Amino acid sequence: MTGLFSKKKTPCSICKKEVSHTHKPKNSWNVEGPLCGNCYVDLMEKNFEKENDNKCVLCGETQTSFNLWKPKKEWEVKGWLCKACFDQKEKQDSDVKNFCCSCGGKIGFIVYSPKKEWDLKGCLCKNCWNRLTAT
Repeated sequence: MTGLFSKKKTPCSICKKEVSHTHKPKNSWNVEGPLCGNCYVDLMEKNFEKENDNKCVLCGETQTSFNLWKPKKEWEVKGWLCKACFDQKEKQDSDVKNFCCSCGGKIGFIVYSPKKEWDLKGCLCKNCWNRLTAT
């Protein structure tokens, strides 16, 4: 029973640092033996870089694959976004949901969705909803 919960420290096959938690390398990396977390991430970043997928869809800026963000489904954007474009889209989305698309006022607890024939994108406040339905 002794040694059941203790981990034996093993050296990383690349940097030779002794670690208790090791990672198994992929077969395509041509590395034998366990890896520490840092070496595993470095190899993964080096071997999984894709030339076509490393650009922001909106601004076209080239990023590493770990610095790209997946857009929300409701934004209807195909591809990946850099941090600046993601933050900009998120702010626009927040403005559409929290402010009236007609008068620009802050929307309260109850949100009114415009009718399709009005051709408005976003939400309406109570006053604008009443004004548009009265006409």
